[in-house]
Amino acid sequence: MDSETLTFLLRGGRISLPERIASGLWPHPPLKLAQVRRHLAGLIEAERWFPRPWEPATPGQPVWEAGVIEKVSPRCYIYRNQHHHPLNPTVLAGQTEKRFTSAEKAAAYYLKWDLLLPGDLDGWQVVR
Repeated sequence: MDSETLTFLLRGGRISLPERIASGLWPHPPLKLAQVRRHLAGLIEAERWFPRPWEPATPGQPVWEAGVIEKVSPRCYIYRNQHHHPLNPTVLAGQTEKRFTSAEKAAAYYLKWDLLLPGDLDGWQVVR
């Protein structure tokens, strides 16, 4: 898989089967978790935010629940996540903040807890 497509998928993008066939992405072999982790670590090292800038919950607005990684320095990466109350998506119920000393460690955490990998990444199997 090319780097642009993998980045798109890691940011939460989706590719329909007709689009995959048209662009030569179908059929496709499984992706190796180590390869995906290295790719994501490179993105995290190169950008301040992944997959998008952090936006704290605003009272009365829906809570964005996906995790975000901020590069503070080459030896400090902060993963943040927030979740809403189960009965009201506009009420903040909790937050997570975790610090990492490397992009690789932050990437491994993000892949496991946000994308639930190894497993399915928009139809691509990610395997150990």
